[in-house]
Amino acid sequence: MSLSKHLKELHGAERQQFLDSFDLVFCDCDGVVWYPLRDFIPGSARALAHLQQLGKRLTFVTNNSISSPEEHIEKFARQGNLHIEKDQIVHPAQTICDHLKSIAFQGLIYCLATAPFKQLLRDAGFHLAPETGPTVIKSLKDLHEAIFDGMPVQAVVIDVDFNMSAAKLMRAHVQLQNPQCLFLAGAADALIPFGQGEIIGPGAFVNVVTESVGRQPLVLGKPGDALRQLLLQRHPDTPPQRVLFVGDSLASDIGFARASGYQTLLVLTGGTKASDVTRLPASHPQLPDFVADCLGIWSIAIDV
Repeated sequence: MSLSKHLKELHGAERQQFLDSFDLVFCDCDGVVWYPLRDFIPGSARALAHLQQLGKRLTFVTNNSISSPEEHIEKFARQGNLHIEKDQIVHPAQTICDHLKSIAFQGLIYCLATAPFKQLLRDAGFHLAPETGPTVIKSLKDLHEAIFDGMPVQAVVIDVDFNMSAAKLMRAHVQLQNPQCLFLAGAADALIPFGQGEIIGPGAFVNVVTESVGRQPLVLGKPGDALRQLLLQRHPDTPPQRVLFVGDSLASDIGFARASGYQTLLVLTGGTKASDVTRLPASHPQLPDFVADCLGIWSIAIDV
């Protein structure tokens, strides 16, 4: 039997106590607000609008660097009842830009990520190293060009890259032999939901490079400690216990949130099933405080 409380079972004073227990909501997007590659999950926009009406502040903490922050904002705007500003989107590419600016970084970056992620770095004024060698490696000569013929870089950034290759990882490994070269990661999920199941996430590739160079990256997406510090800096006046974190992943969302001292709500519209929760012991670091079938049901449950 689950040790987490289901929101639809909260009534009367207990329901009001829950609503009064938080001021700020950190909310994941994919699998919580909308389905990946699809529309909003029914009722989720209404639930978020309801929270805004109650005076709760919303910040969306997403590992989805495939879409830009502007695309996230446009998606919210199409709902009509939600107005989300850019500073309410915490996005791996943006947090990496914020970090690089904070240390006055001016060097060349080797970036393994999607085109929108790279463009956000360029728009922020950073310079990215181009790929070297042929696209398809057919010989040792091709491999040598791909790995060694590029200019030395001062930072390696790894996030979701649909065109990841052994040659790219090898080049990252070579660049990181320089101890002065920064090693940064955005999203670090081992698995990410896609289609009817899950696929290998960027965390697997980050681990390959980590093991090869014997260095840990600074992780600026979930579930990294650096992201935790950034969120604290963004909301210095809100104690962690007054934050509710809403997510669909036990590892990337709930585990991250519990380690941060936040209250946690798991919704079952993403990569986690109710059975995954029920088998967790009371002491498990990924056990959520609350569970909801979806945000739509949650909005009905808390309606006052």
